[in-house]
Amino acid sequence: MPRLTVQYLATQQIQFALEGVDASFSNAIRRVCIAEVPTLAIDLVEVLENSSVLCDEFISHRLGLIPIVSTVAKEMSFPYETSLDEEFGRTEIEFELTAKGSSDQTYDVTSGHLTSFDKRVFPVKHASLDESNPDSSKAGILVVKLRKHQEVKLRCTARKGIGKDHAKWSPVATAVFRYEPIIDINHALMDTLNGNMLRYLNIAYLLFLFV
Repeated sequence: MPRLTVQYLATQQIQFALEGVDASFSNAIRRVCIAEVPTLAIDLVEVLENSSVLCDEFISHRLGLIPIVSTVAKEMSFPYETSLDEEFGRTEIEFELTAKGSSDQTYDVTSGHLTSFDKRVFPVKHASLDESNPDSSKAGILVVKLRKHQEVKLRCTARKGIGKDHAKWSPVATAVFRYEPIIDINHALMDTLNGNMLRYLNIAYLLFLFV
C-alpha cells in the first residue's frame, strides 16, 4: 500500500517521502503540481497608449509571464465556467499600468507599476531585489524601458487558469523527486574490517548519497 510521510512543511515548501509506488506515480504527482494547480495570470491587455520602442504584442506577452500572487484563485471560477453565485462566479481581476519618462535618464517600467483593483492580488516581487525598499516600482520585474516623453498606459485583466492550458499559468515553483536507496549492512562482515577500511567505506557511502 502507498505510504506518505511528511518530512518538512513550511508556508511555501513541503518535503515528503512516498513509499510503495513506482516512478511513474511519483512523476504524475510532480506533473500535477506543475500543470494542474490553478493560478492567476494576465490574459487580456488593452493598450491605451504605447510610445515605447516595444510593440503592443511584445509588452502584452511580457505582462502575461509576470507571476501573480494567487491566494484568491480558489475563490474564483475559470472563464469557461458559469456560476449563479456572484461571489464565486468572479472570473477576472483588473490591473492598470501607467508610466511616462520625464528625464534624460532611462526609466524602467516594472511589475511594481501594476496597480491592482483587488489588494489581495499583486505581482510577485523580484527575489534578487530588496523588498524593504520603499519604492515598490523598483522591486519588480522589468517590462519595458522608456526614454524622455515616451509613455505606456495599459489596462490588464488577470484570469484563472492552469499550466496545461498555457505556460503563463504554471505555478512559479520547483517540483522534483528522487530515489532514496535502502541500504542493508552486513554487520558480521563489518566486524572483520579494520579501522582504515571502515573510514574508506564511510567516505564512499557519503559520496554515494551526495553524488
